[in-house]
Amino acid sequence: MLERLSPGDPIVSYCTKCKQSMDHAVVTMEGAAIGKVRCRTCGGNHKYSDPSKARTTRTRKKGVVPAAVLWQACLAQARGKEHLYTVSGRYRVGDIVLHDKFGKGVVRKLSPNRCTVLFEDKERLMASAN
Repeated sequence: MLERLSPGDPIVSYCTKCKQSMDHAVVTMEGAAIGKVRCRTCGGNHKYSDPSKARTTRTRKKGVVPAAVLWQACLAQARGKEHLYTVSGRYRVGDIVLHDKFGKGVVRKLSPNRCTVLFEDKERLMASAN
């Protein structure tokens, strides 16, 4: 016989913040179905997700180039000067930027007081004097 759950009862659910099945508490019920739950580990509220259902990883869309491959191509084509990154620096598209935390990057776009720089791991919006 199935037991009837009510708000406050413990249940195991897949936590969208912790990214694994964790102990939760029922927050809301939608008729006989569980609505929302609260993770007892991180405290996050989200819809109930049955932990027995298989999780699949997302696949990359066709035609999307990984950041590292794009970074290598942009770095090879960069014709600009190489600069140490500073917030007060002025950059041009194609300049190579050396950042103390993110490493070597290539300036891709310019906008007022900002520039978009492609680093090996991802593209970042950086402050600049442009």
